[in-house]
Amino acid sequence: MTLLSTHQKKLLQGLLRFIDKSSPTQQKFNEIVKKDLSDVQGNSSLENRKSQWEYLLKNAVFDLAATEGDALKDENTKYYTQLRNRLDLVLTFTEHDACEQNLPFTVLQDLLETQTIASCSHIFSWIEERSERLTEGLVPQKGKALILLRTLNDLLRRLSKMGSTTIFCGRILTFLSGVFPLGERSGVNLRGEYGPTWEGVQVPVKAEPEHDETMADAKDAVKEEDKMQVDEETKKPALEDKKDDFYNTFWSLQLPFSKPPLFAQPNTFDEFKDAVDKVIPVIREATIKERAMMGHRAGSSASLKRKREPEPEERSTVTEYFFAKFLTSPELLDLEIADTHFRRQFLFQLAILLSHLQTFTKAAKATWATTRNRSLQMDFTLEPAQAEWVQETYAKVIEEFKSTSPNGRAFTDTVTSILEREKNWVKWKNELCTQFDKEPWSEEVDGHKAGLEEATRKVREKLREPTEDWPHTLGSESLTEIWGMGYRDLSDLQNPFRAGDVKDFVKKLKQEDGKIALRQKQLAKIAAAAEARAAAQAKTKAVADVAMEVVPPATVETPASTPAPVRPPASNPAGSPIHPSLPAKPGSPMVAEPATSVPALAPTPTPAAAPATAPAPPAPPTDDHIIKLEEHKQRWSWLALRTARDHHLGHFGKIGTGDIEQLAKEIEAEKRLPKGSEELAVTEEVGSASPMTSTKVLVAGSDSTTAKVLVTGGSGYIGSHVIYTLQKTRRYKVISLDNGHNSHPNALSRISALSRSELPSDASERDIDTTEIESHSCDLTRRDEIRAVFEKYGKGGIWGVVHIAAYKAVGESVEIPLTYYENNVTATLYLLQTMQEFDCTRIVYSSSATVYGIPPTIPIPETTRLKADSPYGKTKVMSETMLDDLCHSDSKWSAISLRYFNPAGAHPSGQIGEDPKGRPGNLLPLLAHMAIGRVDAKTLQVFGNDYPTPDGTCVRDYLHILDLASGHLLALEALDANSKVFESTPDARYRAYNLGQGKGVSVLQIIDAMRKATGFDFKYEIVGRRRGDVPDLTADPALAEKELGFKANEDLAVMCRDLWNFQSKNPEGYGKW
Repeated sequence: MTLLSTHQKKLLQGLLRFIDKSSPTQQKFNEIVKKDLSDVQGNSSLENRKSQWEYLLKNAVFDLAATEGDALKDENTKYYTQLRNRLDLVLTFTEHDACEQNLPFTVLQDLLETQTIASCSHIFSWIEERSERLTEGLVPQKGKALILLRTLNDLLRRLSKMGSTTIFCGRILTFLSGVFPLGERSGVNLRGEYGPTWEGVQVPVKAEPEHDETMADAKDAVKEEDKMQVDEETKKPALEDKKDDFYNTFWSLQLPFSKPPLFAQPNTFDEFKDAVDKVIPVIREATIKERAMMGHRAGSSASLKRKREPEPEERSTVTEYFFAKFLTSPELLDLEIADTHFRRQFLFQLAILLSHLQTFTKAAKATWATTRNRSLQMDFTLEPAQAEWVQETYAKVIEEFKSTSPNGRAFTDTVTSILEREKNWVKWKNELCTQFDKEPWSEEVDGHKAGLEEATRKVREKLREPTEDWPHTLGSESLTEIWGMGYRDLSDLQNPFRAGDVKDFVKKLKQEDGKIALRQKQLAKIAAAAEARAAAQAKTKAVADVAMEVVPPATVETPASTPAPVRPPASNPAGSPIHPSLPAKPGSPMVAEPATSVPALAPTPTPAAAPATAPAPPAPPTDDHIIKLEEHKQRWSWLALRTARDHHLGHFGKIGTGDIEQLAKEIEAEKRLPKGSEELAVTEEVGSASPMTSTKVLVAGSDSTTAKVLVTGGSGYIGSHVIYTLQKTRRYKVISLDNGHNSHPNALSRISALSRSELPSDASERDIDTTEIESHSCDLTRRDEIRAVFEKYGKGGIWGVVHIAAYKAVGESVEIPLTYYENNVTATLYLLQTMQEFDCTRIVYSSSATVYGIPPTIPIPETTRLKADSPYGKTKVMSETMLDDLCHSDSKWSAISLRYFNPAGAHPSGQIGEDPKGRPGNLLPLLAHMAIGRVDAKTLQVFGNDYPTPDGTCVRDYLHILDLASGHLLALEALDANSKVFESTPDARYRAYNLGQGKGVSVLQIIDAMRKATGFDFKYEIVGRRRGDVPDLTADPALAEKELGFKANEDLAVMCRDLWNFQSKNPEGYGKW
């Protein structure tokens, strides 16, 4: 050893002792190394000094690395601290150009190969901490970058054989992704290598025993009674040979899986095809068996047998991976194929190879076979017949994926996505990894490139400025205009105007006034814009004249926009032969008199002729459209007066000429006057919606035994069947209230006709009278309208109420909750207040099973806590709470709430059924409309298939509509003073009952039942869950069966049959709305 190297060695040893003892900072490191390097500078050439330092530093690192085995036995070892100090020393010497730049990487490469995985983790932690210094000046595909990439890839290969180093592998990959660009091809295998080749697992074929005379003599000596046993034993080797043959065939496929270039050899494809055709049926048979077993387990009760706990020696730290090569045999292959994960692994291998082979058709190869990377290609082309088999087999594999469980379809989507991305990877690799990184977005700003933040600074600053007030008070111009026209509800837009009360005409006239005001505003804007343009033109002309030194005229005439000639509205006639206040019908001959104003909505009547004592103010802008609207107003006014003349002719003298709004006020004032006598029978003419002409209404004081029962929502689906059930008893006179929101008045006429047809030939007048329905159009959210109905019958005139009317769509309630609270809760409150005022204290309330929300137990008993999830369900909870509180506060009240979910079906005659407006909100009528063609939808949306139910879709308790109607009748009769159903609640006469079959059916089961009933092939798709839906609502009707005598007799098939009977007999329902 030279004198210089000895001096260097002493310096290094002293340096090592110092750093192991004091653990200096990086700055101190640099100072010490710089001092030692200056001590040996000039004694020899730079290259000699570098080689000497490299030799000494390597020895220092590897001498310590040799002691790793002893260090691992010591819990308090300083091995890793000393090793990090030596690596820091190597890096620092390299940074001072005392060693080659590749030295740290070659040291790391050799060091990682000699250390255990635990030590490698410590070394890699040092690499992560020093990454900024290590990668300084690193150029991909050159020098130290290649060494670093090769070193870490070798480490990854070591780690891939372990089952507990996933986090370590992730750290390495994260480091590589941060150091090397995304498209860096240094780590890509460009030579077309496919990994290790399959070594093969095969059972040797057994040699047949030689036939000799001794064996023949032995066979001849076998007794006759033993021949059957010998025949059975000789079959076993044949079965074993067959099993061994399939075993060899199955595992032989691993060779082409691992080495696709073998297809370039003759007969390889044919052997591969024969083997696949033998294996696929076995795979499919195993899947079918598994699905059958799962179906059997799903339908059977859970086993009560306690599962055996695995022994400690049976536990394994690796549960997701196994090496089939070493854990298989002919005896185990059947068990392996029965495992879903094993089959999926094999099918995935097969799908990868088949997808790869599809790129070797003649047409596919033409798109990539001319690239420079010839090493990736193989001399093989699929013939047309071979390509057809590959495509068919690939399709079979995909279908087989879908059949596996669990989540076969989701797994299939994942596989196809991976294969599609693999194609892009192979293409990029075949094209020698072309660069695809893009530069950050930039834009030219003030002569230089600016990034996203700088380029958008002005725009973002402008966004921070306060915005101007929005010109449209209701959000958009269209909505604001519609509101200005007098429309206040969606029903105003959806439903055409239908002549009814005088108030309806007042509303229509206000809408016409709104249209006129909107048109006048538009004309004013047009005129203002024209004046502004004219003023701008005049100003431009004046400036031009000054520039030309032309003296302008003294007065500049600016053309003003002249409004269109105003056509005076048609004047009213002098009078009408009916009454002086009633104008003649529009279009009749006019009397030559001074023009009077059009019937207006102002509370003060307009005089017939105004004296022209003062100049009239400028008329508002008008055009033909406004004139037409004024004519419409006159026509509506005339129709209003014609409608009111028969009943309210006495008010015509108070209102002046055509003041419809004043007429409406007078009519309302008349209604509030007390009646002269409430004990006389009142005769009322039923409106045009009912086929009846007139009937005598029995009020308090009548000697008839027929009790009057008021049914809200009487012309609706449930209400119509409840009325029919009440009429069948011949004990009730039914009063129907409905506003026609989701019902048809023709339903009532059909109910009456149906009830009359069931009367005996000798029916009494009282029985005939019970078949007639007294119908009233009434909005329950308007207290005065409810009161007007009760006033007709006086106090005590109505025996009880069946309250059914409500909005009932769960999904819609989530979108418009306030509307549901108003219609369902407020209406119930007003109804109860009016009933209290008129001594009507018996009510059956139509509630819902949605009051339970997501119930803790199925089926649901009445004792379940009330916790609705949707606004609709919450309105039912609130209404039930009001009834409960009312009955507790006043002993005169009796109330029963009926909780059910989905009524279905129709009357067997097909005369009455469900006919909702628009698209049905419930499943069964929606299916019926799809089958009959009323709903233009090819596919039904099923909201969610991941609920904890047998098929994943929501489960509901359906009951026949007539069974439900009979439940209402039983509840109404239980409100009698002698009823015993309230004995269990002596402090209040209030009860709640579940009505149902006690057996739930899912959405998919309903679709199948309707398919059988209609013969229509319904298509459906699974979409996401809908807010407010709960998984299972199956009622426990035991309490209603015990206390009310209720029983739901009809099953789902009868419901679907009766529903389809009504729909097929009435394709358009009760008729056009």
